[in-house]
Amino acid sequence: MDAQGREEDRQEEEEESRRRQKAEEEERAAKKERLGLFLQKTGFQSFSEKKVKKGILSSGFSYPLHAAVEAKDAEAVELLLWAGADPSLANSKKQTPLDFAQKKNKQGSHSQVIAALAA
Repeated sequence: MDAQGREEDRQEEEEESRRRQKAEEEERAAKKERLGLFLQKTGFQSFSEKKVKKGILSSGFSYPLHAAVEAKDAEAVELLLWAGADPSLANSKKQTPLDFAQKKNKQGSHSQVIAALAA
């Protein structure tokens, strides 16, 4: 292969690398946007925020992963884990998100969420 051919190959590799990097950046931005929408919908400010609920009869707390489990939202679980949410944090009932999903799972209702948490 001559010098011109090597140069063309190198340029093609650089272009492919730029395309891959751009696609990865776009995917990250899309994930951040979907995560932001979920957090906004569920009333959390960040993926690690502890939300305290105060009621007349009882009070408690949970985290965004628990809210995603409650909503049966496997995509939100994946996004929260991608963002760095800690799956070992327990809610006020001492349940991790996986414990909570297993308890809520009726006839496979939370199987996708459980799979996302176990991945």
